[in-house]
Amino acid sequence: MAGKPRILVVDDDPSIGRLLESLFRLEGYPCRIVARGEDAIDALRSDAFDIVISDIYMDGVSGMDVLDAARACPADVEVVIMTAHGSVETAVRAVRSGAFDYISKPFEVDDIVAVVRRIEEKGRLLGAAALGPEAADALPDTAIVGTSRVMIDVYNRIARVAAIDAPVLIYGETGAGKELVARAIHRNGPRCEAPFTVINCGALTETLLEAELFGHERGAFTGAVGSRKGLFESTAGGTVFLDEISETSLSFQVKLLRVIQEREIRRVGGNDTIGVDVRTVAATNRDLRERVRTGQFRDDLFHRLNVVKISVPPLRERPGDVAVLAAYFLKVYGEEYGREARLLPEAMKAIERHDWPGNVRELKNAVERAVAFSDDGVIGPDDLDLEDAGGDPVVETAPASGSLEQVERDHIVRTLRATGGNIKRAAEILGVERRTLYNKAKRLSIDFKDFRA
Repeated sequence: MAGKPRILVVDDDPSIGRLLESLFRLEGYPCRIVARGEDAIDALRSDAFDIVISDIYMDGVSGMDVLDAARACPADVEVVIMTAHGSVETAVRAVRSGAFDYISKPFEVDDIVAVVRRIEEKGRLLGAAALGPEAADALPDTAIVGTSRVMIDVYNRIARVAAIDAPVLIYGETGAGKELVARAIHRNGPRCEAPFTVINCGALTETLLEAELFGHERGAFTGAVGSRKGLFESTAGGTVFLDEISETSLSFQVKLLRVIQEREIRRVGGNDTIGVDVRTVAATNRDLRERVRTGQFRDDLFHRLNVVKISVPPLRERPGDVAVLAAYFLKVYGEEYGREARLLPEAMKAIERHDWPGNVRELKNAVERAVAFSDDGVIGPDDLDLEDAGGDPVVETAPASGSLEQVERDHIVRTLRATGGNIKRAAEILGVERRTLYNKAKRLSIDFKDFRA
């Protein structure tokens, strides 16, 4: 906004109108006072205002109606809602409808002036913002975002493998987007009209995993009061995505091999074989060849799954995609939360410096959180809540000769350090259940007490 913002005050109490008119003129703000919601809407249609301050409860047209009219204006108009009958429900309703702020009567005049100045500051900051959701407008309508050479290679492999029905094994760190790749394979293949089913093999015990995938007969175990189809049967004609395939037991792997080779299953507690028509896509963040070598994964299943291999690069290996992804998430969550947000140059620098141990999922969570809690639509580095946002660039990578298991351990350790040992937050960043994180920590000899202050 150029110069002082123009303010429209809407209140059916003449004393409030006179008070605010005197206050704003004293502060140098051009101001117009109307007593009815109908007059406010007419004023918005015939004149240009930057700020509307409106009572919510008025006869006839309410303050919420004025808010809707202001939101429909071609120019950006910020709305502040006032009421003498405040409640949590009213505040939530006003903010969700796009109000900049919500003030209860009686109010302090300093509070009103402070809100107006915050709106002025928002306009100034937005003018200096480096990145907004419009930067994602040219992107294709797809959930996988990135224009780097390594991502183009991934797209090419997806395109080639989608047309054939061979098993696919997807490698990549936690949060890199392995499930998105699996969905893209399904969506662009001949099975796209059939179901796509996801199961996290690391989140279930062997017994539960078998029952979920193969189904069970009545009486197969305590609580099995009837027979039930498993996911391989219910996904008939579609794709089953087996995430964290490396966490399965050797006995389960024997049964899974039969499904892939013979296209048939046997329900838990049953004797009959049942034919199934599904495509199998599996994913892992570990080195399966190393697990085969150490006897933790069956060699025959590995070669059956590894017909086509796709490696999803970590975000630190595609730094040119960070800004594109940030813009994409600004657009997605701006639409979801009904507010436009932009990143200040300092926030962009923080994003570019960050190591992103949680990969794309961590970036998505950071932008979503910043958009959701942004009062003024301007995101600074502190709003992103990045551990290294204000420090030197993080240069912490796994040794080139290390196994995927060592990479995984280093990745979990970095995340626990960044969260101060907060297991719940670390699990969210890593994109796993807390139980899975406990299991991984035990297997990798990680002690949570080492990271707590």
